[in-house]
Amino acid sequence: MLKGSRVAVRPFELTDVEDYFAYAHLKQATLPAGMTPLKSQAAALEHIRRFAREKQDLALVYRQHVVGNIGVYPRDLSPLTGDDMTREIGYILHPHFWHRGFMTEGLRLVIDDQFHNGIQAVWAGVFPENIASINLLQRLGFDFQFEVPLPRGLTPDQPRNERYYRLLPNQFEK
Repeated sequence: MLKGSRVAVRPFELTDVEDYFAYAHLKQATLPAGMTPLKSQAAALEHIRRFAREKQDLALVYRQHVVGNIGVYPRDLSPLTGDDMTREIGYILHPHFWHRGFMTEGLRLVIDDQFHNGIQAVWAGVFPENIASINLLQRLGFDFQFEVPLPRGLTPDQPRNERYYRLLPNQFEK
């Protein structure tokens, strides 16, 4: 478990279903994160079981309640160096907790932990219209790298681009 002054980041537990579903069914929260809104608590339980199995998505906890989650995913090996010491993060937060610094604190904990464990770069993809998320990444020290179109299967309504930002250890704003 990673602990900050207001939030903690820990693995999901099966008892987190209600808290997770409280935001994972909201279009306002899920669509900017590139996630399909969940339709039931049973679907939320399946997600949590997958989180536990894959050990990549962590619960963001405030006052003993899950208010968001942070995923840390391996990236493909670099074709030039074979380096696998980079990760990509993704995150989602219950709208009730937006603009209060909870995700900033949680991401700082997770990123600091990644760098302390030898990760050489952290990446994040964000939709160009998600200004709040772009601002959050920039506050943490991330730099814009490139923008790419998403594959058709990931954009059912219309073609969509995603911007990628990178953070190196010497850029990280703790």
